[in-house]
Amino acid sequence: MLAQKIYQDHNSVAKLKSMGLSVDNFTFAISRAIYESRRSSPLHPRTSAMTRAWEEVVAAFRESVISELKGWNYTFDSGLEYTINSERGLSIIATSGNKDTGILEGFPKTKNAKGSATEDVISRNLGLFGEDDDDDDEYESEEPEDSIPISIDSTQTFVFLYYFDLGAQEVRCELSKPSAMSGFNGQNKISSWSERIILPSVPFSAAIETPEKEFNEEIDIVVSRK
Repeated sequence: MLAQKIYQDHNSVAKLKSMGLSVDNFTFAISRAIYESRRSSPLHPRTSAMTRAWEEVVAAFRESVISELKGWNYTFDSGLEYTINSERGLSIIATSGNKDTGILEGFPKTKNAKGSATEDVISRNLGLFGEDDDDDDEYESEEPEDSIPISIDSTQTFVFLYYFDLGAQEVRCELSKPSAMSGFNGQNKISSWSERIILPSVPFSAAIETPEKEFNEEIDIVVSRK
């Protein structure tokens, strides 16, 4: 089993910086998702609020990172919605987690079962980056040296995991790299992580209204299979 690295506070900030990200990218996405979840009424299907929240997490996170012009883009492949940075060799998928999400001592899992596409993601993570010897001191670097464009198949994939805690009136979240799945009767969930970047919780009061937008052009990404 891979040793788990956990980052929190200033170490989380430094780690995110090395990935071309910031805490604000995630809090912005969650704040927008909180607002969007409230647009679901009692007349909507029972799963509507969390479905709306997930959709807005994905959209708002993409909006945040792409607007910074740091090489981020997005694509859909094998049923998964990716936000990718080919130059940095990174991709991110978002999904809801269990109550341990964002808790340092917790054992987070994805809320819902995942399929073969997610298993492939984990296999690529282990095959490409199973032995990660980076030290915390290296996370101060803003730009990787000699970076080259690579396809989604050659990236390490992290999961933007979040949990709506109704009792605490907050959303806890983390950005973590999956390393294993477990379950029974085919209901496998991501249950192990080689890295966990603990992010600040976002109070429900921080909700940001989702603006109505018109998109005049579409970003096309070619995903090369290997």
